[in-house]
Amino acid sequence: MAYILAVNPRILADSGGPCVPGDDGVFEGIFGESYEECLEKIKQQYVTATAIGSMVACLLMGLVANLPIALAPGMGMNAYFTYSVVGWRGTGKVSYQAACTAVMIEGALFFVLAITGLRYKIIKLIPKPVRVATPAGIGAFLAHLGLQTAEGIGAVVGDVATAVTLGGCPEDKRTKMVAYDADCENLGICVFSDNYTCDVNGGFMTSGTLWLGILGMMIIAIALAYKSKLSFIYGIAFVTIVSWFRGTAVTYFPDDPAGNARFDYFKKVVDVTGLDLLLAPFTSDLANAGIALFTMLYVDFLDTSGTLLGIVNSMGLIDEEGNFPKSTHAYAVDALSTMFGSIFGLSPITSYIESGAGVEAGAKTGLTAVICAFYFFISIFFAPILASIPPWAIGGALILVGALMARSLTKLNFNKVSHAVSGFLTVMVMPLTYSIAYGLIAGIGAYLVMEGAFKLLSFAGIELPADEEEADTQSEGKDVEPSVPLKEVEEEEGVEQALVEEKAIVGDEEAPLGETGEGGKSDEDAAA
Repeated sequence: MAYILAVNPRILADSGGPCVPGDDGVFEGIFGESYEECLEKIKQQYVTATAIGSMVACLLMGLVANLPIALAPGMGMNAYFTYSVVGWRGTGKVSYQAACTAVMIEGALFFVLAITGLRYKIIKLIPKPVRVATPAGIGAFLAHLGLQTAEGIGAVVGDVATAVTLGGCPEDKRTKMVAYDADCENLGICVFSDNYTCDVNGGFMTSGTLWLGILGMMIIAIALAYKSKLSFIYGIAFVTIVSWFRGTAVTYFPDDPAGNARFDYFKKVVDVTGLDLLLAPFTSDLANAGIALFTMLYVDFLDTSGTLLGIVNSMGLIDEEGNFPKSTHAYAVDALSTMFGSIFGLSPITSYIESGAGVEAGAKTGLTAVICAFYFFISIFFAPILASIPPWAIGGALILVGALMARSLTKLNFNKVSHAVSGFLTVMVMPLTYSIAYGLIAGIGAYLVMEGAFKLLSFAGIELPADEEEADTQSEGKDVEPSVPLKEVEEEEGVEQALVEEKAIVGDEEAPLGETGEGGKSDEDAAA
């Protein structure tokens, strides 16, 4: 998750933060020298703010909820905060101060839902096929991020006609894409993004960083096959160290203004930036912030719920009622973290899907979150080092975590159409809309419409075919969320017995330990 220290400050700084345009007008003001200097300062301060907010959130999750789930400012929510609420460099309808105040209020409302139990009661209404498909949807989301450039290897890029296409072109072949709106056409104020296309200048699959990222991914995959718990560290560390050498085709510090600025920051090694520009940016004037407040609440609600359920499902901790240990504590921590982060001008803090990588490596308790908090604490001082991990070093890890999380689809009942359709939409919509929330909405909506139609038609005497009814009956014991293999037990008293710590939750009912054995498998399965 170290990339958040580099990506989040850049996104939130695009809002303009507390920076005020000069007296020469908005057009000149937001491009003026003093405004640019202010933006650089708040970018640096947002590194510290992101580290502090994430540190406190992870520490609370580990100590209070005892879950291996790390938290940080949500990637989708920070983009919504910047580009939809405040607007690029403050050109939106809501002021930066009002947006930060809305984040604080959203966290408080979230906390009320958590401690009263209303939040979890709403979550338990999520249909079973959507719950089963959620881990795979999150995995697809992770893989989608890992294939792109901002947080990945850059194999998938933008395209004017098809939205996405094969990329992998070097930086000098990239053509930036802009939002060609009225301001861009008439005033020349065009909003650029990290999205680009290789269609204009060519160079497909010739980027050195792409192939270095693929090599790192293969290192991780091979190490995973050998059950190494340091698999992800091997790949990320190898690619990162190679990318730190200057004067190569894969360097993270090229000899240009941006590369030199990154290298100058990297050379500091230790650096602590103040928070005077970001501290407590609240206001009582919440004009036009109502819609933003509502949107952040429901997106945060669904995103966090989907992430928590997906990761906890993969750990095999869901009971027959769809509950998991200290669920109320986990949701309350998420809400309190959002409130705490708003004090430093951060967008809502949420549980991170990258926690799935820790679960794959064997994480089972809150100690993992506490260790993440420790590293975020270190990053307050060593931000120049941790913020210099290139995205192509992380992309391969995200892709492989996505592949491992896709195993949950093996327990989706594809023989029942309503389950197949709702589960499939959940998986597809999450990565394609960059939102776990929208994936859940699509899956839940499809399930409710189809099941509702079946009920209404049954009243009219139109029953489902026999094979569909049979599939529904069989699914009662087969929609199982597979757990992640967590540990192998070595030789004991001269007899080697490889046991995998899994819990089999059949038909949403946890199998008694005496029937499944220590590893969560039946005697017949163990014999096989």
